[in-house]
Amino acid sequence: MSYHILHIADYGCKLTKERGLLVCRKDNSVLGKIALEDLRAVVLLNETVSISGAIMSTLADYDALIIHCKNFKPVGITIPNNRTYDARVVLNQCAGNKNLNTAIWRRLLLAKVQNNVSCLNRIGVKNFRLAEMAKLQISEINEAWCAKEYWKHYFPALGEYGQRRNPTDENSPINIYLNYGYGIMGGIIHRSIIVAGLNYLLGVNHKTYYKNTPLVYDLIEPFRAFVDFALYKYITSIDVPNIRAWAIYFGRFLKEFRVKKSTRSIKLIDASDVICESLANVYRNKKADNLWVPLLN
Repeated sequence: MSYHILHIADYGCKLTKERGLLVCRKDNSVLGKIALEDLRAVVLLNETVSISGAIMSTLADYDALIIHCKNFKPVGITIPNNRTYDARVVLNQCAGNKNLNTAIWRRLLLAKVQNNVSCLNRIGVKNFRLAEMAKLQISEINEAWCAKEYWKHYFPALGEYGQRRNPTDENSPINIYLNYGYGIMGGIIHRSIIVAGLNYLLGVNHKTYYKNTPLVYDLIEPFRAFVDFALYKYITSIDVPNIRAWAIYFGRFLKEFRVKKSTRSIKLIDASDVICESLANVYRNKKADNLWVPLLN
């Protein structure tokens, strides 16, 4: 099955359903239809979209999520109910085995740094210091140093000299675009965590506190460089970038970009399901060695 991310960008749209299809209408005209079972996510890019409780429950029944945005900034998600497929997965995750969680986090962190190196290479920036850090023992990697080294080379490549990663910087288009991409990626991972029977409130490194989802924050780390690379591709392919066009571009990138898994490749949008299924098996067997992570090779 080919899963899709549907973006609703026009103001004043209304979503209805008929005969297994999600229908988008505006001013009494049908803008498009798509099979409900083919949807992975529906992204509401503005607050004027009309959507009923029946539509929301139907999408949840199909394991699709709804990402709600305000001024193109993801502010919330509607997700399916949590479920448990194997009690061992939940119980072992809840046990909070420190050694196991540390081993999982180290693999995620190493993949993040490796993907940062690959992203810089792909956009034409050679950083031997970061590349050497990625070759160290996992326990020797300095995450804060790697982030600082990465961002001071990434932002200039996109034309924002002297900028750094600051999620609250409303004057930096790059930071705004990254916020959107990470928000969408995080929502998709959130869904995958639930579908795999994991608890998103129990992280392996990020701590649980008010209104956060630590396991989502953990698992998104290897994916961030994919968002960064997609943004570079978008910025360099258009004369006048804008957030609406970036939203559509990134949705297409998730469906079209592929990552290697063993002897085959999978879509990036499917990689979130694969890593979560892999993590469920890690908790099931209490072994972190076989955790699969996506690499931007």
